[in-house]
Amino acid sequence: MKHKYRAKRPKRDQLHGMSPSELKTLLKRRGYKIGRDFFKYGCIARYKNRSYRFRWWYTGGEFFVDISCIHSEFDRWANSTEDVVNFYNWLEGHE
Repeated sequence: MKHKYRAKRPKRDQLHGMSPSELKTLLKRRGYKIGRDFFKYGCIARYKNRSYRFRWWYTGGEFFVDISCIHSEFDRWANSTEDVVNFYNWLEGHE
C-alpha cells in the first residue's frame, strides 16, 4: 500500500493556466524529481534534500506548496512542514 489518498488532477484555473502535464514538465526542468504517478499519490516532488507537496484539495480552490524539512528529520507532513507557500509565489522563484 503506497498512499491512502488519491486526488483528482487540478484544473487549469488552479494552475494559473497550465495543464497538469505542463506542471510536471516545469518541475522536471527546474530539477525536481517526480514519479510517474505524481498526480495519483499525493503530488510529492523531491529537490535538494527536501520534499515539496503540491496540494489543492481542502483549500477552497487555492493551490499551495508545502515544503518539508530535510529528509533525515522528516517524520510526516503534519509534523515536518517548514513552510507553506501559495503556488503563485512559488512560481515566482521561491525554493
